[in-house]
Amino acid sequence: METTKFSPLQFFSLLVLFQLGTALVVNLGMEAGKDAWIAVLSGMIIGMLLYLGYAFLYNTFPDKLPTQYSRILYGKYVGGAIGLAYSVFYMNKASRDLMDGGLLVFASTLKETPLFVINMMMILTIVYVLHKGIEVLARTAFILLWIVFLIGIVILLLVLFSGILDFARILPVLSNGVQPVLKSVYRQNYQFPFAENICFTMLMPFLNNQKAGVRAGLISVLLSGLILSGTVVITISVLGVEIAERSIFPLLTMVGKASIADFIQRTDILVVMVLIIGDFFKISVYFYAAVIGTSDLFHIPYRKVLYPLALIVLFSSLTIARTYSEHVKKGGDVLYMMDPLFYVVLPAALIVAAAIYRFRSRRQTGT
Repeated sequence: METTKFSPLQFFSLLVLFQLGTALVVNLGMEAGKDAWIAVLSGMIIGMLLYLGYAFLYNTFPDKLPTQYSRILYGKYVGGAIGLAYSVFYMNKASRDLMDGGLLVFASTLKETPLFVINMMMILTIVYVLHKGIEVLARTAFILLWIVFLIGIVILLLVLFSGILDFARILPVLSNGVQPVLKSVYRQNYQFPFAENICFTMLMPFLNNQKAGVRAGLISVLLSGLILSGTVVITISVLGVEIAERSIFPLLTMVGKASIADFIQRTDILVVMVLIIGDFFKISVYFYAAVIGTSDLFHIPYRKVLYPLALIVLFSSLTIARTYSEHVKKGGDVLYMMDPLFYVVLPAALIVAAAIYRFRSRRQTGT
């Protein structure tokens, strides 16, 4: 396990960039139609509750990785199997996000470049940063978060001054009732991107301030949810719900419509920049969680695990699906069928065991 530490502010930066990641540019919450922004906010609230559960595990074992305390709670074999399952799960998520980023860059800017080359350049950059350590990644996140916020402000101003906003497109609110919103929350919005924060349980032991770090994480979930919900409102207000639902990357389509006096055009490159930055950190955190977990389980030095797993992630990203529509469909099926096991079921089992462990420890010490 690494001995480096990072600050709550750097942890906050990592979490915000991770949650924005690919969520900014995809059809987030569109099962709820024009009420997608409500589904995102509802998912955010559930995500905050889940985060508090993950934080409980960290507060119970502040100096241990999940792969370590799962073995304390459930024994060497069952706990080890849980840790291994999470490591494989994180690698799969890293592969899928690598494919997401590669496909967007391919479709928007580098149409003549093989997808393998795009994905390889991304994973090589990630490996280089992670080889330097998690502290370097956290410092980089703090710097790039301000760049993302600046780009976001520029995009917002361009859309406002382009005169393409029509907030009537999101009215009336809940015209189809709450059923579509609840369905969207259940199938997607509480999981993507908020429940994905479970991978940060692998980073929490490196915080230099336990209480402030937990608070910073909770605030990051709130801020990310507000940003994503606001983005959905603006996207639907510009495109309308029908076009937004059919668009592969609705934010990219929306920003592409923004122009001022035929002078400022082709602003969609700003969205690509934000996507590359967010996707970089999302892949990095997932990949780091897989690497540090594998290193702990098999007692192999961290940097010796880094490169073989990077090759697995790279080639897995290219074999996930043959087309983008197939990639999205498989991702939706996994999100609905498999991911709750890792986001809710296993964490709940660990939380119950940790509560019992905590109670017994206090009884034994007489406190």
